[in-house]
Order: sequence, then C-alpha cells, then structure tokens
Amino acid sequence: MVQEASPDPVMKSIPYMLQVVARLQTTCFMGDLTGTGVHPAESYVIHELWKESPLSQSEISARLEIGNATVGKTIHRLERNGFVERARVIDDRRRIMVKLTAKGEAAHIRLEKATSLLIADIQNILGQSGSETFLASLNTLAEHFRECLPESQSGRGPRAAVQAQS
Repeated sequence: MVQEASPDPVMKSIPYMLQVVARLQTTCFMGDLTGTGVHPAESYVIHELWKESPLSQSEISARLEIGNATVGKTIHRLERNGFVERARVIDDRRRIMVKLTAKGEAAHIRLEKATSLLIADIQNILGQSGSETFLASLNTLAEHFRECLPESQSGRGPRAAVQAQS
C-alpha cells in the first residue's frame, strides 16, 4: 500500500505561486509582443519614457524600482535595437538623458495593446472586484517588502515588525 504524500507547503505557498504566475504571464505577454523586438522587462522602460521623456537612467531606475545596473543593461539593449537614444545634457555634460526614438514610440503602441489584453484577461478571470482586491493585496505586499530592503536600496531601512518579533 502506497501512502499518499502530504501536500508540499512550499509548492502551494503564496511566494512560490507568485513566481509561477509571473513567469506564465510573462510568457503570455511575450507572445503578444512577437515581432516587436521588445522583451517584457524592456517594455516598462519604454512605457516610462513614453510618459515622460527624456529621463536619466537613475530616474528610470527609481520609477521602476529596479536596480540601476539592470536598468543600464536594459537601456543599452534598447539603444542597440534603436528604441531609445542617449544624449548628454548641454548645460551639464556629465548627465546623460534617455529618450524614445520614433521606433520606440511605434513599439509603445503595440506594448500598450498587449498590456491592455493582459489586463482584460486577468479581469475576465478574476472579475472586476476580484482584480481590484488582488491588486490592492499586491500593493500591500509590495509596500511591506519595500520595508525589507536595506536603507541603501529603499531609503527606509529594515522593517520594524520583523525586528519587534525577534
């Protein structure tokens, strides 16, 4: 007689399932981006530059809450592929600003459509109320985990709740 294994608590945990869902939705999103030459991570940089341009690499990093080095690599790929261009500020030659090219502007139209499809898909599955509740929960979790970041990354320091429990 084979004994049934108990469910694996890690594989059924929220952190694990968040990673699974993120990977799966990224794969779906990439399918909608086929032919654009833009990777999902790059789409967020393009979107920020579409909202306001030009921006410095540090400004993009702060807005997206992604490390400056990672943003730098992303900008490099986008520049190499013709989606953005960098230029030094005339008044301060040390500052380099990034802006969308015409190709980047055109890509944003496709990215916006792909994003709208993804949002509609999620709302179809969870319903409007469920989507709003889920988004509010994700925002609450994001705010909580920002408190975990070292002061050098978040400007806040370690979260007090965990220290109080120790």
